[in-house]
Amino acid sequence: GPDSGVGAAEPAKVDGKWNVLLQLETITGHPVITLKQNGEKLTGTYEGRYGPSPLEGEIKENRIAFAVTFSAEGSKTTGVFQGTVDGASMNGSVEFEGAGNGTWSAVRAKPDPK
Repeated sequence: GPDSGVGAAEPAKVDGKWNVLLQLETITGHPVITLKQNGEKLTGTYEGRYGPSPLEGEIKENRIAFAVTFSAEGSKTTGVFQGTVDGASMNGSVEFEGAGNGTWSAVRAKPDPK
């Protein structure tokens, strides 16, 4: 519309559930993230081996970044994810406090059959 900023692309739509493949130096994980999108702001839930944890981040055009903090065996760990969204998939790099760096990819989960 006429009131959009000049050259500003809309953020990619990432609302919903995503199946993630997480590959760190010592760990491979298959967490599920559920994203709630409000413009460029993201909130949601990250469900991995330590149960559900809150997630927050942002998306600008097709660049996504989010952080999740969870309690792992009694100590809090933060994972910082950055990546690129391409339609129903996304991928990028991740840095986990205390667990090293790695890569991640995600695909949009199929809706539950009714």
